[in-house]
Amino acid sequence: MITSTLRLACLGALTVTGFAGYQQNAPRAGTENGTVQGVVDSASGVLVFRGIPYAAPPVADLRWRAPRPAANWSGVRDASKLGHNCMQHQPYDDIDPFTAGVSEDCLYLNVWTASLAPKVKRPVMVWIHGGGFWAGFGGEERHNGAPLAKKGAVVLTLNYRLGPFGFLAHPALASGSRDPIGNFGLLDQIAALKWVKHNIARFGGDPNRVTIFGESAGGMSVGSLIASPLAKGLFQRAILESGTGVNGLGVFTRDTAQAIATQFVDSLHLTGSGADLARQLRSADAKDVLNASLHLGPAYSPRFFPVVDGNVLPHAVDTALMNGTANLVPVIVGTNRDEGDEWMAAPSRAFARLVTSHHVPAYLYIFSRVGADSVNQKRGAYHSAEITFVFGRPEPLQPSAGTTSYDATVADAMSDYWVAFASSANPNAAPARGKWPMWPKYNPKTDALLEIGADIGARTNFKRAVYDSLDAAARSHGRLRPQ
Repeated sequence: MITSTLRLACLGALTVTGFAGYQQNAPRAGTENGTVQGVVDSASGVLVFRGIPYAAPPVADLRWRAPRPAANWSGVRDASKLGHNCMQHQPYDDIDPFTAGVSEDCLYLNVWTASLAPKVKRPVMVWIHGGGFWAGFGGEERHNGAPLAKKGAVVLTLNYRLGPFGFLAHPALASGSRDPIGNFGLLDQIAALKWVKHNIARFGGDPNRVTIFGESAGGMSVGSLIASPLAKGLFQRAILESGTGVNGLGVFTRDTAQAIATQFVDSLHLTGSGADLARQLRSADAKDVLNASLHLGPAYSPRFFPVVDGNVLPHAVDTALMNGTANLVPVIVGTNRDEGDEWMAAPSRAFARLVTSHHVPAYLYIFSRVGADSVNQKRGAYHSAEITFVFGRPEPLQPSAGTTSYDATVADAMSDYWVAFASSANPNAAPARGKWPMWPKYNPKTDALLEIGADIGARTNFKRAVYDSLDAAARSHGRLRPQ
């Protein structure tokens, strides 16, 4: 078994001499930190490596600091099991983080690849999970990368710090430190992308063809990474599903974040200031930190988000896109039909317009698949409903999603389009070419998009008057919207 010393070490070389489940012919890959041994997925034949550390455990004095390099090890490290998930409770029934356990020692990633052959450079798809920035983990079964890997991608999922552990922006944390404050979860994501740049070729991936994609808070994370100068050059394409960071959703101003941080310290019953308060915060029990964060607002209402701090995020997402300081790359962006026009659909169209205003291609979609039963017909294409289809699963994992006669078609099409985009920045390339309807580039004159549901096909002027009205209302409140 991997020792607790390995999990807690931050620097230096470590020795891994053996582990349960050792398989002589199991796949092995080298990383900058040491060799890992994964497993062969019996159903697909895809090679899977789980629980690879991409940064040092952010514990003790490393709590609320930028991620530090992972420790090196000698021998072979077991990569057959998930690493711990980041500290969280369970606000959502469909996200259970406790099977792998929760811990502050949680900065692990997982890789799926069809081959380790270095001469075959496959596109890389890095999934950033959702969950309101306070729940979720990369190892959820609905994020299983095997179907996408079989279609030609190298797929990577990751954990990042959540809730107060990931986004506490208290000024005391800057005392005696050059570390940014408030965006530790984003810095984790950037550290994982740096790991990809330095290591993914050893897993058959092309470090110069990296697509970041995510849903909800994961989509907002993608938007923030596009806006962050610290992520420059770490990805070449981006996919944002039901979350962009436009409209101020999922991104706080510094003043708002610091006000919440002050409430949090009060909830934790700590006093003092500066370095003394920082020491108290870093020595507080992790469970007390988590519990204190649950008293800051109504239930199921996350209170910690990325922060416009002038460093990791110099500008809000829409501002960075408008002024051209963002990492402008080709994007797919879209929503599920019944999530809400004001907070999801109109901002997604605005994101596409902002990107294309710089002559960078964008592809807009609307997901309209709805389960055939009466309950699902009433609730429609709800938030997160597309995830299992994006990952190529022929039917939803949650029974509550219902089924349709066309589920397998939707899953095959979405996963083809996503892999094609990762491969060439064009969702109409292989494996989608000639198999599925042509997905038009977004054009603000026609609002061209692709509808994915019972019918798959191009649409124009989809709810244009509604979105125009919402954009006008947003402008009247000082928000940025392209004409």
